[in-house]
Amino acid sequence: MEIDITTLAPDSRWSVIFRDSGSWRAGLYRPEASGPEEVSMLEKHTCPELFLCLQGRAGLVLKNGSEERIVEMAPHQALLVTDYHNGFAIDPEGYFLVIERTAFTTEYIDRTSGAFLKKVEVREDPRS
Repeated sequence: MEIDITTLAPDSRWSVIFRDSGSWRAGLYRPEASGPEEVSMLEKHTCPELFLCLQGRAGLVLKNGSEERIVEMAPHQALLVTDYHNGFAIDPEGYFLVIERTAFTTEYIDRTSGAFLKKVEVREDPRS
């Protein structure tokens, strides 16, 4: 039996820490923006993402069509996200654990105009 306990400490903006190849992956997300006013681009996956605020306060800019909301989260709060979004750290130490699928497409738009910016496909090899 192998036991590999991991200390959850983000060392970059995004790092995958666990995965079930071909099904899901979990990563630590430390937003670069320190407030919603610094968020200029939003993203939307073709599948839901679960955001769990682990440390400090952190937030998300959410946009569904023309409606935009700012959501602030405290440690141990979770939110399932299906709309356009991007994160920000309210407290410098704020970060999220994010759980998502291993295969999806992400569309990026300009927050202000809603203009399409790019599309990126994520396809992890289920054998890795």
